[in-house]
Amino acid sequence: MKKFPLPLLVPLAMLLLAAGLYIHHYVTFVHAPAALTDKEKHMVDTLFATTKLQCVGRYVFEVPASFENTLTDRAEINQVRISSKRLYRPAFEQRIRLREQELKSSHTVAPIDQPFLKQVYRVSEDAVIFDRNRNGSEGGYGRTLEGHVYVDGVAFTLIQEIFDLSDPKYQQDKEDFIRAGFRVGSLNTKPAKLAELQSLMSRLSGRKNDEVPTQPGTCISEGFIRDGGGKPNEDITFVYPHNQVFSLLVSTNTSLGDTSSMLERSHEIQPYLTAIKAKTLRKGKTQIAGFEADEWLNTAPSEEAPRHPSGQLLFNAIANEKIVDFRHPIIDLTLSNYALPPPAYSDAELVEIWDRITRSFRIRNNAF
Repeated sequence: MKKFPLPLLVPLAMLLLAAGLYIHHYVTFVHAPAALTDKEKHMVDTLFATTKLQCVGRYVFEVPASFENTLTDRAEINQVRISSKRLYRPAFEQRIRLREQELKSSHTVAPIDQPFLKQVYRVSEDAVIFDRNRNGSEGGYGRTLEGHVYVDGVAFTLIQEIFDLSDPKYQQDKEDFIRAGFRVGSLNTKPAKLAELQSLMSRLSGRKNDEVPTQPGTCISEGFIRDGGGKPNEDITFVYPHNQVFSLLVSTNTSLGDTSSMLERSHEIQPYLTAIKAKTLRKGKTQIAGFEADEWLNTAPSEEAPRHPSGQLLFNAIANEKIVDFRHPIIDLTLSNYALPPPAYSDAELVEIWDRITRSFRIRNNAF
């Protein structure tokens, strides 16, 4: 057997040590859970005994009947932020009266920016738009269009930021912006954005979260937006907490893609997982809603249970990350239990719950 000279053994040992450290920090070791036992299968079957269809953005999927979306203010369409709340009509009418009184009595720091409430557009008996200052200290040319509309038992609030230097009192500010390189046409966005807001409000309808629309358009919490002209940017997120055990986050958007996929960024993610002593249950390519997806399922000890190897859930899957557009909205799915006790489910049960939900995703019929 060939012997290495002693001077070469030390560098070789250092090289092997370095390689070992590299593998430890950057290579993912998969600890796939065992198959479900009969008891575990019964536990999951009981949870999914009754399911319901959910619609988020352009997708539909199934969750246990006990799951309810609790995030009602995370929808954005072309930079219009939308929140929703199911209300009785008298409560909506009172909300608008009190809001208008509040805005009329608000003041600005600089007298030139008065009045705080610039204009009220009474679109219909069920819809109103307030043109108001963003706050008391900002200049009155950077404002907010605040729309309120009541339809099908749901009160929607829409927020649209505008820039308006058309008032002669802001002539000096207008000249300063032009000298800074701003186009004259960009110094008054109100007409276009007001028209966009009114169009969006006219296409809103209320719905129960287990109702699936049949027209082209996008689902938001408690509501649906029928498609109009163009292909809007959409960013919508739902969250489903489950009995103080975990939360399922479902996010879809049409513009926030990445040039690299999650798995292609493994070298950036793995050091963090190694640092928190995470255990990978599954990692690889899969299919969600008929699209290629990256999936990475991890557990780790948590602050609440440092000796529990699965005290913290870090399940994630992303579909369409590199080809995001209007007809290929990204799907970002996360199962976690941040600041919650360790899950009452085994690793095998958690993976089965995850699979039953994520594999049910599909594009809604007539979504486009």
